[in-house]
Amino acid sequence: MNYEELEKANGILNEIKEIDFHISRIEHPINRVRITLDDYFISFKEKYKQKFTAILKEIRDEKLKELNELGVTEND
Repeated sequence: MNYEELEKANGILNEIKEIDFHISRIEHPINRVRITLDDYFISFKEKYKQKFTAILKEIRDEKLKELNELGVTEND
């Protein structure tokens, strides 16, 4: 792995950590999901939390594939 690949891998790893953080926030019982686009926002309560969590986990899996393609593996 060269420096450019290492830098890319670190960026992906930071994205994964950010996704994990947001998943934990969504799963907390008192939090709600709020999507904001500039001045517009929409808020979702408990009913849709599992769907947002599933989408984030799907994105996380794609990021893990990117890491694997760069030759990065998890500790055994």
